[in-house]
Amino acid sequence: MSVAEPSQRNLARRFTLESLIESIQQMELVQLVSLLTLFLAVIFPFDHWIFIITARVCLFLFLVFPIIIRKPAFWVALALSATVVTILEWATTDNHKYLLLYWLWVMVFCHAVIDPDQKRRVLIFNARFFLCFVFLAAVAQKLSSPSYRSGEMFEFFLYCDPRFTAFGKLVGIDPTVPDAVQKALDFFKSPFSQVINNDLLLPGTDRARIVALVLTSWDLSLQSLIGVLFLLRRTLTDKIAHFLLLFFVFTTYLPAPVFGFGWILAIMGFTLAKDKFPRIAGAYFVSFFAILLYQLPWREWVLGIKN
Repeated sequence: MSVAEPSQRNLARRFTLESLIESIQQMELVQLVSLLTLFLAVIFPFDHWIFIITARVCLFLFLVFPIIIRKPAFWVALALSATVVTILEWATTDNHKYLLLYWLWVMVFCHAVIDPDQKRRVLIFNARFFLCFVFLAAVAQKLSSPSYRSGEMFEFFLYCDPRFTAFGKLVGIDPTVPDAVQKALDFFKSPFSQVINNDLLLPGTDRARIVALVLTSWDLSLQSLIGVLFLLRRTLTDKIAHFLLLFFVFTTYLPAPVFGFGWILAIMGFTLAKDKFPRIAGAYFVSFFAILLYQLPWREWVLGIKN
């Protein structure tokens, strides 16, 4: 047996799921969540120079002085810059950026506590609270919208939202239909057009309507289950909720490129699973890699394929 063979086996063993789970278990929860949150702030930041510069400076300081990530002032800098940006651009700030802002302040409170067990409790409590609140509040808001309940919203996205164009092509929606819808909308916006009662009938297809209804039902059902199951705080319901949340993250952020939202939901899920469900925590780490891979230009590749 050569000397290289054992080392090769050891190297292969390092990259198995079991070794990933073991590595996660060996690291402390607050340290891991802090690293994931800093990474989130750097790669999916607020789109404003104040926060971008602050996040990059914080990353540089962490690389030079790793212990600084445990200091409350480190997180205060990130949270304050996020707060300033949110105030300046509150009208155009996406919902998931508000969630990032809240989570940064959670990190401030976590690191301001001295007792290590209390730090963990701060993270776990807020992770569960925000997962329940985000999903149940989203369901309540969507159920109150007639255009959402009818499937019109997703149908409109399939026709008019460029983020859903590639997904629409994947599910078999004829590209000429979104083109016709866009032409009708351009006509409606023209100051020279005349439309009776400002009511414009847009073209559509049965396939797009069916896909929109399926997406609507799937979205409402899945989000309701995740919120309710995490609210129950039982081992079995938590485990089911984690599986559903992982399914949500893996599937939702492929057609809908709101990657920062997916990343922060995965951080919260990981926070709850790390000590109770090691294998599920490992699956959350896989979801982080998946979200990064979803940024590949697969939409351009799909749209570039001839029918």
